[in-house]
Amino acid sequence: MAEQARETIRIDHDLYVRLREHCDREGVRFVDFVENSLEDALARETVINALEDEIENLRRKAVKYDYAFNRGFQQGFAYFYQMLMGPNLPPAAEEELKIVKKFPAEAPKGQQLSLL
Repeated sequence: MAEQARETIRIDHDLYVRLREHCDREGVRFVDFVENSLEDALARETVINALEDEIENLRRKAVKYDYAFNRGFQQGFAYFYQMLMGPNLPPAAEEELKIVKKFPAEAPKGQQLSLL
């Protein structure tokens, strides 16, 4: 089996002692621990960037959902107010309520009512 080329690095003696003690406690070879730690450090940056992108996408989605919820609530409330006061709304308000009028409220009918 071909031997892999190895490089030497210098680290602080106290850090070396702490790392050695950790490896001895955990029962891990020192070389394996160091190599895995360095590889994980390289992969961590990629994972952090992906997570930050996902967080930003979720924030944008939340803003859209909040807007849609608030707009739907306002339209529903305006429709309810219109039903109470009569159909004397300006044309702009009528236009905004078109989608609400498409799906009027229905009285519930079904098995759920018999549970009361």
